[in-house]
Amino acid sequence: MKITLATKITIARIILIVPTVAMFIVAELLTRVSNATHIALLAVAAFLFAVCCATDFIDGHIARKTNTVSMLGKFLDPLADKVVIVVMLFLIVLFRDGLSMGGVYPHNALVIAILSGIILSRELMIGVFRSIAASRGLVLAADIYGKVKTVMLDIGVTLLMLAGVHYIIGWMGTIVFYIGAILAVYSGFNYVFKNKQVLKQDGEEDKKQDETEQEKA
Repeated sequence: MKITLATKITIARIILIVPTVAMFIVAELLTRVSNATHIALLAVAAFLFAVCCATDFIDGHIARKTNTVSMLGKFLDPLADKVVIVVMLFLIVLFRDGLSMGGVYPHNALVIAILSGIILSRELMIGVFRSIAASRGLVLAADIYGKVKTVMLDIGVTLLMLAGVHYIIGWMGTIVFYIGAILAVYSGFNYVFKNKQVLKQDGEEDKKQDETEQEKA
């Protein structure tokens, strides 16, 4: 099996998740040991996370431009996207570093945890929906709201990783993440509604078409 350039980038992105997570965990464990080291490692982890997110758009663009879209790439690409976001959100909520904004918003970690669960549920729903569509030979176009959602969540999570550096970064990350979560819910339901024909029973479309043709006759 030949691995395309786009797929190689996707695989590299998956591998990059490991040092990203490791850096963030070490940074949080060293919070009380050395503040300078803590901030430096957070910055490195956030940078690596941003690289992971950026390569998501790069591999897809290369695959389409070079006409080298592969089944392996279709499998690995969404997997890499979801894994890096979900793992980082779990760690952010676990350590709660800077999420309270200096005690002004003590329930922020709880809200982020709930929204993370909703976002994960949304991704599972869309995944099942696309599987049903694929089983019927239907190819569904990506939703613009879903793309904007991805960008907002990527930026929001990156900023939340740096929430412990300064409370202003925490506020910025929280606001952007909240917007991304709202878009995730909206885009999910909008995506299903726009493609609701996927959920129709077999033969229902043919029956409706026959009825329409009879009315015209």
